[in-house]
Amino acid sequence: MSSGKSLRAADSTIQKIKAFPCQLSPECVIAFPMPGLFCTRGVTEGLHRGPETVWKRLKELLPGSRVICLNQVHADQIVRAEDVPDQTFPEADGVISMDPSVVLCVRTADCIPVLMWADDKPMIAAVHAGWRGLALKIIPKAIGLMKKRGSLQIHVGMGPSIGPCCYAVGHDVIDALHTEPERLVQGRSFVDLHRVARLQALGAGIDPEHIHQVQTCTCCTQGSFFSYRRDGESTGRNISVIGGNACSLPGLQVP
Repeated sequence: MSSGKSLRAADSTIQKIKAFPCQLSPECVIAFPMPGLFCTRGVTEGLHRGPETVWKRLKELLPGSRVICLNQVHADQIVRAEDVPDQTFPEADGVISMDPSVVLCVRTADCIPVLMWADDKPMIAAVHAGWRGLALKIIPKAIGLMKKRGSLQIHVGMGPSIGPCCYAVGHDVIDALHTEPERLVQGRSFVDLHRVARLQALGAGIDPEHIHQVQTCTCCTQGSFFSYRRDGESTGRNISVIGGNACSLPGLQVP
């Protein structure tokens, strides 16, 4: 980790977001607008990092809900919820549903969780976007699939991930992302994944007012989020959810 410079401090335009348990309200269950939730680590504390145990936990917390979790592989495959049989975990890093009562979930431990919803269609999506997924343009791909299914008014919510305060990378990552280091410290290059993701969403035609970012660094906030960079392979996984009654869980709500 760096000396503690926060992601918020690195960008004066970032809106301050506070953690709070989202109270279930009618706005959480209507078709749209459909807020998502970036859960704090207490929801999955003690669980194996795979999709099966997360699926079981969500089924316990959201009884009666259809829940979809993915076997994530850091690629750009996106599946349709309608094609996923119950209690299966497709190898993919994104899922789109035309039924907003379905709970979509992605797991992260420094990568960006991306939740999408539409104003003009009952459509939601969840995407896992690490540097490999960003290099493969998984966010524009998901946006394109939503547009292909009839939505033009799409919102993109990006949740807590490792920030440029802590994300030191090699030239291979910088080149793959077609970006420049956010800062250089003693010969080490630090990259802003949120900036890359935002530029990709803008490039895919998303209105700047429809891009919502919770720019909290997972590596800096040990009490709230798991971090692979901070804790290594044994760390847990943060989950981000959208659909159904998902916003009744504790975490950061999409602003």
